[in-house]
Amino acid sequence: HFPATYSCRIPLSSISSAQASPGPGPATVRLALIKAGCELFGRQYVQHVLFPILRAAPVRIRPPERVALSQQVQRLYKGRSSGQTIQMVESVGLREVAQAQGLLTVYVHVPVITTDDFRESLKMIGYWGQTDSFATCVAVEEAVPLEEECILPLRTLPWRAPIGAFFSCVLTEFRHTNLSWEEVVPEEQTVEEDPLLRELYVWPMLLAEHRAGNKLLVRKSFKERTVSDR
Repeated sequence: HFPATYSCRIPLSSISSAQASPGPGPATVRLALIKAGCELFGRQYVQHVLFPILRAAPVRIRPPERVALSQQVQRLYKGRSSGQTIQMVESVGLREVAQAQGLLTVYVHVPVITTDDFRESLKMIGYWGQTDSFATCVAVEEAVPLEEECILPLRTLPWRAPIGAFFSCVLTEFRHTNLSWEEVVPEEQTVEEDPLLRELYVWPMLLAEHRAGNKLLVRKSFKERTVSDR
């Protein structure tokens, strides 16, 4: 549940003029579970027990019923070098923020033996995107996702729907299911290869209103849209 505005920045968008997605991508979910797991069970347990499951676990994301996206003006501070000192210079930037009506649902397919561990980890996640994008877990239960109501990579979309009608944006996912712990949580600041894959995802959401750069998206099943168009 998102009680206030939040911002999940679309990858590759400018930090000073960031665009937002209606919710987190698959990689964001996996990384949040790693962080929450480490806080609960410790790094060693997550690395050797939970991570091998989490890196390959199918993740599905069902957006809220309605999401409004609006541009907000923010005060920014940039560091500027002046000789041997760094001065903070005030600037102005734009950031798109979201406000949701209804619940965001995240599905993670894990073995029964680890259900309790992932249940507690999901309860620990307090934000998606920016740290000030507060979110709270209202329930963790067993359920089977409906593919037509969840976000999907454009290349895997099986329905012959008018894709242009649905909201789409770039999101991140793990590059492959055999990533090592060191690739995802490196000991050093740099890694040889980015563990994240950036790909175009389609959201089961239609544009209901568009005014002066602000948008209102409404959840609509891919299959339902296809049937109605026929």
